[in-house]
Amino acid sequence: MTNDTSENAESGTGWIDQPDDANVIAALVEKIKAQQATIAASSKTHLDGRIDRGQHQKQTLGAFGTLRIFDTIPPALQQGPFAKENALAPSLSYRVACRFSNGQPCPFSDSAADVRGVALKFFTLQGTETDLLMTNEGGRSHARNAVQFMDFADILVAQIAKGAVGALEQASMEVFGGKLGPIETARIVAILAKETKLRSVGSLATERFWGSVVKLGTAAIKYSLQADDAAMQGTDGDRHGDSYLREDLLNRLQKGPLKWQLCVQLFTDEESTPVHDASVVWAGTPIAVGELEISSLPSADDETCINQMAFNPGNGFEPLGITHARKAVYAASAANRKDRGLLSTDEARKHL
Repeated sequence: MTNDTSENAESGTGWIDQPDDANVIAALVEKIKAQQATIAASSKTHLDGRIDRGQHQKQTLGAFGTLRIFDTIPPALQQGPFAKENALAPSLSYRVACRFSNGQPCPFSDSAADVRGVALKFFTLQGTETDLLMTNEGGRSHARNAVQFMDFADILVAQIAKGAVGALEQASMEVFGGKLGPIETARIVAILAKETKLRSVGSLATERFWGSVVKLGTAAIKYSLQADDAAMQGTDGDRHGDSYLREDLLNRLQKGPLKWQLCVQLFTDEESTPVHDASVVWAGTPIAVGELEISSLPSADDETCINQMAFNPGNGFEPLGITHARKAVYAASAANRKDRGLLSTDEARKHL
């Protein structure tokens, strides 16, 4: 692959992948299992010992929508789920399951500082299960890689299960045990504070969400959802209710459809669009490839169905960078909660 930045900007090539080795990923799979068990066993989470999602447990809204792929997008992106069968085929659209959520592995109030996320699931014309997983952390993760993410998650899990004292004890182990170190811990805390405690989310309809790096054809890409201009003109509801984010979305849906643009950024070079450091915001202008629309209020059955789906950033794309480990960890997290009525791929396909 070439290292010519100008050519990379159009093709998304020139990247080099360095996935974690099998032993590291196996350790992370065991770690998510331990974290889920700790959360389930805590009296503070009201799970009665039953394992739930390792992250993003609280669903703020589950609804079916439509993802329409634009007819004219750059050749490098006309691959996988964004590719029509041929130039004369009708415009490409998918029925999509949309799950909006809070980031913590327990059902905190919407007014609590937290990362917010959205997960989309659809099946391509070839029947490939495809998931887009995104958060509103400003275009990057607080962690540079999966190991760092899971080490810091240990601190958050300890805080949920044991309170502030437990978090302090765990933080001391992670920092002084050499896993994170004081500089990286401070950097992670600063990012999370900026994107959660210091920034109040008025509505998920006006948020922007980003995913991690994946491979599309020969290109390395990062995808995102950008709020529709009309949504930005709306009025947010009361930000103090336990479920105010949900209520806001439902109120907006009663007035009309919710829309977001699906956008993609292409890799150009490891400094401005790094594959291996998930904590860096990618430079460059996002390219709009489609539009997501939710046009009607979900039924109770719709929401139950979507909440039972398992989402994985490795579905539909080849993983790159942190997504290698995320693919394995998300699969393990789903397997660990199978007694929650988890839908299989074939069962999910029936609804999409």
